[in-house]
Amino acid sequence: MKRIVLVAAVGLALCASWTHANGATISGKIVDAAGKAVEGVTVSAFDDDRKQSVSVFSQDDGSFSISGLRNVTFNVRARLMGQLDEWQEDVDAGATSLSFTMKAATGEDLEDQRTADSGFSMLKWDNMKDKENYKMMCTYCHQSGSRGWRTPEKPVDWETMIRRMDGFGGLYRHTQKTLVKRLVETYSDEAVAKWPAFVPPPAPQGVATQARITEWDMGQQFKVMIHDLELGPDGLVYAVDMAQNAVVTLDPATGQRELYRFPGRYRGPHSIELGNDGHMWFTLCSSGEMAKFDLQTKKFTITSSAETARRGSYPHTLRINPDDPQGLIWYTDAGSNSCFSMHPETLKVKEYKLLRGDQAVGAGKGESRGITPYGIDISPVDGTIWYSKLNGNRIGRIDPNAEDGNIKEWNPPFRGPRRLHVAADGMVWVPGFGSGVFGKFDPKTEEWKVYDLPNADNQIPYALNIDPKGYVWICGTGSDSLQRFDPKTESLVEFRMPSRVTYTREIEFDADGNIWTCNSNGPARHTERGFGSIIKLEVIGDELKVANN
Repeated sequence: MKRIVLVAAVGLALCASWTHANGATISGKIVDAAGKAVEGVTVSAFDDDRKQSVSVFSQDDGSFSISGLRNVTFNVRARLMGQLDEWQEDVDAGATSLSFTMKAATGEDLEDQRTADSGFSMLKWDNMKDKENYKMMCTYCHQSGSRGWRTPEKPVDWETMIRRMDGFGGLYRHTQKTLVKRLVETYSDEAVAKWPAFVPPPAPQGVATQARITEWDMGQQFKVMIHDLELGPDGLVYAVDMAQNAVVTLDPATGQRELYRFPGRYRGPHSIELGNDGHMWFTLCSSGEMAKFDLQTKKFTITSSAETARRGSYPHTLRINPDDPQGLIWYTDAGSNSCFSMHPETLKVKEYKLLRGDQAVGAGKGESRGITPYGIDISPVDGTIWYSKLNGNRIGRIDPNAEDGNIKEWNPPFRGPRRLHVAADGMVWVPGFGSGVFGKFDPKTEEWKVYDLPNADNQIPYALNIDPKGYVWICGTGSDSLQRFDPKTESLVEFRMPSRVTYTREIEFDADGNIWTCNSNGPARHTERGFGSIIKLEVIGDELKVANN
């Protein structure tokens, strides 16, 4: 789908360029209590009317500049872990001499800054296998360890929350017996008071400060879940609001938002992709259906189209090959051991039965609860379909030119392969959600190379994607970050998100190589403002941008 995304995003890119060039600028300097310049401070200008913020980072001389702003007043915040947030309100667009003096955070103010991965690290386990099992079962939809997540007070409150989430179903038996006690002993107010003080990571430097991040709050406060997003050919951003059974749109140029509900009962809209027919396609996980949203008429087509009334029990992630003349829609079904293809015009569905656990290359055991076909992508080299099994702990390949798919599967050397992508050179990049790593699989040699994320044992990378320059972008789902990996130098750069509790699930790119993702922590009440959001990250510097040719 990369070709269509690039074409579709031209309007977004041109609009963004015009806005930066013609909008107002707020600039200033950040210093510490001694008057020394501070690098790496996130400076955010909040446009309350549009529920939007634009953030940049202070440079090594302490300076910052936020350009492309509307001619209105803004509330401006300076934020750096280990320091108190500093605010200046009602700042006029065009202000050029803002000055912030950072002061050290202590006590509760410092604890409030603790990221989820740090909070999760306080939960001790007898072995890594038990810890990975917990990560796999209890961080599917939200961070574990954040301040908002730690709200239950009594054992019965924790037990109620856990049973509501998963009913202990996928946790090991011995973990089920001890989990509530572990949680209370780790996360009660009395226990937290005994934690060692939070040690903030070093401030961002160099490339990690060369970013501009725009964030739009989306949906109804506390009643929203912006799961996935896609860039439209009309310059709009389309996203799925699972909580509202709806498609939502955002016009980045104006901030205008619209909501279109799926007809009838709750259907569980989950994932979204732009089809070769120019319309948006969705998986509907609760109703076991697929859907099309016509961008011109704003009408939905809901389809089951298979011999049985329910084609799948949990249609999950979908992808479409931009070079496929049929425009087939490929998707996983997390509730069965199958992948499907669907013709966008005839709505004819073909099912591909995937392999049993013992049929994978280097298989052995690895199932926890179910199999869960999950991520899916299409190789730009040969058009083969690649998928992951989250709980089955496999990645696999389908040959769409073979009647039976000529399916083959491999067992990765880490836990929890989630939303994978295939690079332009055919390498398959896979996030290891349970292990806190990401890996590169070579289909020719069938060999893996695995890379740890920082603080890997406590990370939960949900998804990754490869931009047109070849950089691998990984969701820092548990650390409020996006990670950029250069396969040539094997170097990793962390870009911090401006909002606390930023749980990301999907990554897209526009024509300029800018990164788009969304915050979909569920429940939204855990997040800093109680909303979902759409996020755009622009890396500053020509050497990091994508050539428009």
